[in-house]
Amino acid sequence: MIKKIQIKNGFTLIEALVAIGLFSIVISTVVGIFINGSVSQKRTIELYTVQREAGYLMETMSRELKMAIGIDDSQENSSDHIIEFTNYDDVLTEYCRSDASGSCDAGGKYISRNGERISSSSIAINNLVFYTPEDFSDKQPMVTIVMNIESEGQYGADILLQNSVVTRIYE
Repeated sequence: MIKKIQIKNGFTLIEALVAIGLFSIVISTVVGIFINGSVSQKRTIELYTVQREAGYLMETMSRELKMAIGIDDSQENSSDHIIEFTNYDDVLTEYCRSDASGSCDAGGKYISRNGERISSSSIAINNLVFYTPEDFSDKQPMVTIVMNIESEGQYGADILLQNSVVTRIYE
């Protein structure tokens, strides 16, 4: 009599469930790592944007203030969101915190120069203050610029900058 030999060609239900479970765990881990990397990249891009914008704004204002040929005495001992001075081209120049149209506004979220907005809409200015010393008469005027900038993106990256500039006014 010939015996039939049975060959097992498939997986049992338990083996299939274990394989599916292990596959799900591996895929979930990989997807989680990918999502975290993507979120981290978006945060980094927002922070880079804020740093780039803040650097540009601070450098622009500082350079022009450093080269100023005159700061009005009304600016003495001030801490305000606006500063007026005569630049190196002998033009009255004004930097201020402003609204979208460039009009000076203490609660605005932009920075303007002579009524023209110079900051982009990808950031919001939360604070901009120009501090000046009590007396301009016996020394070179020093202006300290303090600004807090925040990203308009979903992660709200922000940066606080401060820079003191001594003008090159020699009398």
